[in-house]
Amino acid sequence: MDNAIILRLYAIIMSNSVVAEILTDTLNQEPCELIKLHNGLIIALSPRALGCYRNRQALHDPLGNGLISFSPLAEEHQIEFQQQRCITTYSGGYVGLLDGKALLIAPYKIRLYPNNQDGLRGHNCLAELELPEIDVL
Repeated sequence: MDNAIILRLYAIIMSNSVVAEILTDTLNQEPCELIKLHNGLIIALSPRALGCYRNRQALHDPLGNGLISFSPLAEEHQIEFQQQRCITTYSGGYVGLLDGKALLIAPYKIRLYPNNQDGLRGHNCLAELELPEIDVL
């Protein structure tokens, strides 16, 4: 076959969100909601901190292996939980929390804001996590 072109088609399931799954857990005897990203990274939200882990198993490693980044929250900025949950909605890189806070997930950074408006403007960041590059496929 002269100049034949063979194309292979691959089915790629795309999502409108970098979030693959929302899970619940307990860390240090506190409620914790986990955001599992499509690349396997876990973003842990607890009342007093945010953390990024390589995978879910790394959350309970007593030596902290697999912890990529961590950000404690000031007492006045703690995340409110009800019945072990704090996440109300997510779409794209946006995660809305029960107490009105907004978590924005972008390549290389996750930022927590006091509300949606501050998040949209990039004002009054309460906490920030450094991330490795996020591959959403």
